[in-house]
Amino acid sequence: MPRGLSVAFAFVALSLLITPFGRELFVGDETKYSQVVREMRATHTFFLPTLGGTPFTHKPPVHFWLLDLLSFVFGTYSLWTFVLPSLAAFAFLSWLMWRMGGPLAAFVCGTALMVWGSAQTARMDVSFTAFIALGAWMLFRFFDRDDFRALLCAALALAIATLIKGPMAPVIALVLFALEAWRRRGVPRGNYVPALAALVVIPLLWVVPAVIIGGRHYANEILVKQTVGRAVSTWTHEAGPWFYLVRLPATLFPWFALGAVAAVTRRRGGDWPRFLINWILAVLIPYSLMASKLDVYMMAMIPAVALLIADFAANADAVMSRRGRIANAITLAVIALIGIAGLFVSPKQLKGPEAVLVGETSVKVLFVVLAIAAIFGLIVSLRGSLTSSTIALGLTPLCAFAYVGIALMPMVNQLSSTRPLIDALIRQQVRGDDVALYQCPHLWSRHDFPRDLERVHYADEREVRTLQSPVIVTSRKRAADLSDTLRGYRKVDELRMIGKWFDVYRR
Repeated sequence: MPRGLSVAFAFVALSLLITPFGRELFVGDETKYSQVVREMRATHTFFLPTLGGTPFTHKPPVHFWLLDLLSFVFGTYSLWTFVLPSLAAFAFLSWLMWRMGGPLAAFVCGTALMVWGSAQTARMDVSFTAFIALGAWMLFRFFDRDDFRALLCAALALAIATLIKGPMAPVIALVLFALEAWRRRGVPRGNYVPALAALVVIPLLWVVPAVIIGGRHYANEILVKQTVGRAVSTWTHEAGPWFYLVRLPATLFPWFALGAVAAVTRRRGGDWPRFLINWILAVLIPYSLMASKLDVYMMAMIPAVALLIADFAANADAVMSRRGRIANAITLAVIALIGIAGLFVSPKQLKGPEAVLVGETSVKVLFVVLAIAAIFGLIVSLRGSLTSSTIALGLTPLCAFAYVGIALMPMVNQLSSTRPLIDALIRQQVRGDDVALYQCPHLWSRHDFPRDLERVHYADEREVRTLQSPVIVTSRKRAADLSDTLRGYRKVDELRMIGKWFDVYRR
């Protein structure tokens, strides 16, 4: 491995360890997962995780099993409990990328902001992506060598991915299999039964007992609502099949331009680059046809893009190298312009109470760091090799985000965690079971979290009326749902989390 690339990847790895020392779990899936872990610990429901006392159907159990086991080591209020699985998955994915495409592939994949950012979260997306990558690699070996042991390994990897995040793993694999079979005009002859059995039976080893334990309602939730429902119901975004295509520049940031050049240049470069393009399509096509859409679903294509870029760099002649450096220079110029523009943005030009933060000196320094890093990278890109240009581009955004992790994390925590809500409840000086939260996130904080608040009620509209709690906290947007109930209450406090208002009412 070239020394420069070795040092750059070491910086990437170390940068992942900045935020776990200072950040909170953020509102959304992270705080929800913290509640799942608390309930697993309290009720000993390891095999079938619960949320609110009922089986948690949104995700399969493997990720939560890991979190639960780690909580015995670090506790339920340590961030390490929640981020270690993602950090370990990042290490595994980086190793796979190095084995599949060399150190440059590992560097490009690791510096894709969606992968880099997710590796520091409590989510399971990096784990899912890593096992998809392993399965895809084994599929290529199967087609390339007629190796049915590789096909079995692919099935095992995809079965694990299914237990991590759900049935899109085999869907992606089957689309990839079909695309590659069509490209090669046939498939290897042999016994497919062991691979198909592993792909189906391993998830069923959990699904069947879970359905028996959870009952008919649970079976309907995981087999119909969370599978078919996600495909046909627009829960998250109402958008057409072009949704991901339009957002690819942001999804693949900062590698969209270089990835596009690599795809166009290497589309006829042999079995490996054409397989990688099919891998990208195998992620893009089924997710684009689904009704529910989230940007993070596209993470499964990022390893393929990284490998395509590494293959492009390894085979680049003078002309190809120049095109790649120009693509990197364009991206760096855009980043530099963003950094410079940020210096001149005033709070009056933005909406919302958080706009005032743009005028803070520490935020202005962020834009200075971004602009200087981008300008330096631009110089390297124009004067250096394709490899040095690629290293410069990958490190530029990370310099800015490392600064955020070091200098701005208290501000980020205040904006994105449940700390404001916890502080508001502490000011009310009531017992946890005297509080009803309606359309509010689950509470979690690494510092000074009153254990009594573990007993707050996360209530729906009917439960809020029944409980008649002394304190009710509601999302302002949904307060009208409780108009009759709140007539006997007065508003005593208000707060903002993730850019939304929440109101505290007291009887």
